[in-house]
Amino acid sequence: MTAEPKIHLPVEPKGLGHDWTLKVDSSQKRRNTFWIKTSLSSGCQQLTWCSSQLPTMARGLPSTSSLAHFCQKLNRWKTPEEPTTETSLRRCLSTLDLTLLGVGGMVGFGLYVLTGTVAKRMAGPAMLVSFSVAAVASLLTALCYAELAVRVPCRGSAYLFTYVFTGELWAFLVGWIMLIQCLLGGSAVARIWSSYLDVIFSHRIQSFTEAHVAIWQLPILARYPDFLAAAIILLVLALICCGARVSSWLNHTFSAISLAIILFIIILGFVLARPHNWSAEEGGFAPFGFSGIMAGAATCFYTFVGFGTIASSSEEARNPKRAIPMAIAISVGLMAGANILVSTVLTLTVPWHSLDPNSALADSFLQRGYSWAAFIVAAGAICAMTTLLLTIFLFVPRMLCAMAADGLFFQVFARVHPRT
Repeated sequence: MTAEPKIHLPVEPKGLGHDWTLKVDSSQKRRNTFWIKTSLSSGCQQLTWCSSQLPTMARGLPSTSSLAHFCQKLNRWKTPEEPTTETSLRRCLSTLDLTLLGVGGMVGFGLYVLTGTVAKRMAGPAMLVSFSVAAVASLLTALCYAELAVRVPCRGSAYLFTYVFTGELWAFLVGWIMLIQCLLGGSAVARIWSSYLDVIFSHRIQSFTEAHVAIWQLPILARYPDFLAAAIILLVLALICCGARVSSWLNHTFSAISLAIILFIIILGFVLARPHNWSAEEGGFAPFGFSGIMAGAATCFYTFVGFGTIASSSEEARNPKRAIPMAIAISVGLMAGANILVSTVLTLTVPWHSLDPNSALADSFLQRGYSWAAFIVAAGAICAMTTLLLTIFLFVPRMLCAMAADGLFFQVFARVHPRT
């Protein structure tokens, strides 16, 4: 058999779906027509088989382009619009309103809950140093919040700042972390609110509930069902639905009462002060050392987190560029001074190791025989917890609205009622 002559076929691929150009000498054209057709048909069959197998081979693996597009969506940044006075919310909050809103978010949990725990288990009388360190750190953080709130004057607070400067993925995580923190914190504050009200009635509410309702023996739940805590949450939510003006007026009232009672605690505490309680016989000024002071500072920092609510209310401020920084600085400075003074008189009134961590301020006056002052402190705690609940649940709908407007939550939550 004679070997078939070789034919040089310069192939110029034009892309998928295009014809190939075959250059064949005229003397060999007729002789090799059958061979060319056979070769092209077999090649097309192989290409067809390979293309049919590609979806099967890559069915479980995403393509590179789809992965790149997905990563781009996760890392995309939000471009804030030019700041204008137009907003779907009413601009009705002044600098005083925003300041008292921040005070309401910081006055309750630190003074009436954390002081006893930090004094007895972490820092002792050096708790005032812990509050000072936490106040400095909080003030620096608050100044950063003020700068960001002026540059991005929209609702959303830390969620929006994260979205603008780091990307969508981190904003989604920060938003949900803040929502979970508010829900858990709100339930804890409502539980403390009911416990202080029970103190005023000499624990009769708890005794009645345990005797006539139920007693639970579950480690993750309270000893008995707390209907008062659920009732105060529903009441606060109903008040917030009335609009920012109503909730702001209530916050003014309860914050003024709380500040007056704090002033009463400071004055009476200095009258009853005993410097001997800081002596070496009682354990000294810093019984837990430097590590205890810093551990207490880390815990006391949670006292000042309420200033984030001021930044989230920037769309309702009349002049956000001026009111937001002033309100944040004034509220943090005011509460820093109040916390330092209250922690000072608390450990001067009674020895730090004899305090009740659950209700340290009321217990300190009870130990000195001033039961009437303990009831006043309990009333102040109820007012402070009410303002804290108003602040927490005023923040949650604004966070949900911001996330829904960005497409990270259900769109129904992006609607704003005309009353608000």
